[in-house]
Amino acid sequence: MRYSLLNVYKEYDGLVDGVWIQDSIGNLEKAIKIARDTEKANSNRIVVAVVAGLNSYAPDYSIKIGLERIDING
Repeated sequence: MRYSLLNVYKEYDGLVDGVWIQDSIGNLEKAIKIARDTEKANSNRIVVAVVAGLNSYAPDYSIKIGLERIDING
């Protein structure tokens, strides 16, 4: 499975707006671990959400709006 990690700009009702950081290929647990490790590496100054894989093959740093956060219980 493919997941995308977003640097969260805004969070509301289980949805997030944010900027793509990286993709993760594998299971959800792996993606969540990468997200938490990324937060720790940034001294917890950012929030990283896991969302379903974005349909993009090149990095796109524009803000993504209204994506469902799937790591809420992670």
